[in-house]
Amino acid sequence: MKTKSLNLAIAATAFVAVMPSQSFAERTETAAQALVNRAATALGGAENIRNVHTLQLKGYAQTAYMWGTGGTITADLDAPLKWQANNALSYSWDFDNKRYQTKYRSNFLFPFAAAFGHAYYLDNRIVDGDIAYNLTEDGKAFRVGYSTPGPLETDGAYDRRMWSLTNPLSALRAALTGAVKASNYRIAGRHELIDLEEKAGRLTLAVDRTSGLPHHIQWTTIQSNLGKVTYTTTFTGYTPVNTLLLPLAAKTTLDWRNTVYRNLYVDGYIINGEIDPLAAPESVRSAALPDALAPTLSVEKVADRVWRISSGTTVLEFADHMTLFELYGNQALAQATLQLARTIKPGKPVTELIVSHHHFDHTGGFRVAVAAGLRVISQRNNEAILRELASRKAPGVPDALPAGGTFKFVGVDEHLTLGDSAYQLELYRVVGNNHMTDAIFAYDPKSHVMIEGDIGTAAEDWQFWADSYQDNIEKYGLTVSKISPVHERVFTHDELIEFIRGGAKRVANRCAKYAEAANYLPGCPAFMHRAW
Repeated sequence: MKTKSLNLAIAATAFVAVMPSQSFAERTETAAQALVNRAATALGGAENIRNVHTLQLKGYAQTAYMWGTGGTITADLDAPLKWQANNALSYSWDFDNKRYQTKYRSNFLFPFAAAFGHAYYLDNRIVDGDIAYNLTEDGKAFRVGYSTPGPLETDGAYDRRMWSLTNPLSALRAALTGAVKASNYRIAGRHELIDLEEKAGRLTLAVDRTSGLPHHIQWTTIQSNLGKVTYTTTFTGYTPVNTLLLPLAAKTTLDWRNTVYRNLYVDGYIINGEIDPLAAPESVRSAALPDALAPTLSVEKVADRVWRISSGTTVLEFADHMTLFELYGNQALAQATLQLARTIKPGKPVTELIVSHHHFDHTGGFRVAVAAGLRVISQRNNEAILRELASRKAPGVPDALPAGGTFKFVGVDEHLTLGDSAYQLELYRVVGNNHMTDAIFAYDPKSHVMIEGDIGTAAEDWQFWADSYQDNIEKYGLTVSKISPVHERVFTHDELIEFIRGGAKRVANRCAKYAEAANYLPGCPAFMHRAW
């Protein structure tokens, strides 16, 4: 009890134990460095921390697929999340050379249409100073951009530098050695807070006022769907490792629906052991930054008044305006797609966006659409999440909608007709699809073209919802000659049937093979009521 009181007293007097001639900024900086020293003592001592030159963390993790609700079957707040396993995981730090590596094998814990989701593929990411690169299974290296805010995760040199500091030892070592600057001391509840600043960005370190141990680390990034996002990683289960205390668990949450984004479980640490060589090869250092490369897009005419852009967007021509079906991927791709769509019929403005469903790959360009003032059409149950996405702010970072925005929404229940004197388009709610419940597709009754996302064309490898395409055709009594999809290429009806049949057979064979080994995979046996 006396120790607790003493710690609280030290925290309370942090400001007064400085020179009275100091400015407020200098006082907070002095108090911040004092907190670094106290936390270092609690962790095992400043000198012991400085003497750590390499660190390895071994364990496993689970990551929320598509940021949580961005990949769920429905956008409802109560929808259960889908998870991605990160097994055979290791994080490695080379502190002296400012290098960091994350390495694991990934597998989706739910039915996924593409083989990579269930292949336990090697994910080997390295940052060497401000250069980020990946290593493939066969050792090939390729450069990664500074910031890639994709639908599955944010990545790049910036994020990797921030993750490299999201560990109690790495954060305190950086502060003790001057690699980051500690400042802005303040108290919030049972935590003392300081900011850690380096060239890449700023993190906030929270220290428990009772134990003196780091409690959580917080930092922000930019993401195409959500704008500015804050990660908060909380550390628990401190245990002795050599002369130090290190956590055996870390939970990362988002300021987006209070989502648990990642659970990290540590099996153990290796201090000052051998790690992989992490220096970026010359081929990586001399390579152009992928961020600077503009998307290369093309346009294919599908039918009269119907075009498909290679980004996955279908463009539809009405009498006095153009309508887009989907803005896929991320904001950069959406900007390029929108710009190209406007050139198809220069005299007609693009005024509408049809959103097939809420998944974050399909809404990656949604903030671009809102910024452009497009009217939004989607299944009625998607309105809440779309408004939430649009309202999020992204101050001070590259984003199409930095202050957030609003839009006019048109909801589709089961069926809606869009039409004028020149063109008519039918919108229908998707049925028979266990990948997404609140989805719509479009149908051109004149050319018999179906425009869809993830009904029959989510990927070629496996068809876990193989019946959905024909279920929708039969329910609404449609005759389909061509399909203009978000993923894949333009198909004829017969080609798509063969495409689905092949995937249905492959998934059935895969499920049977694993069942023979008493390994029952999620989604197996695939639910089908048709004979494929």
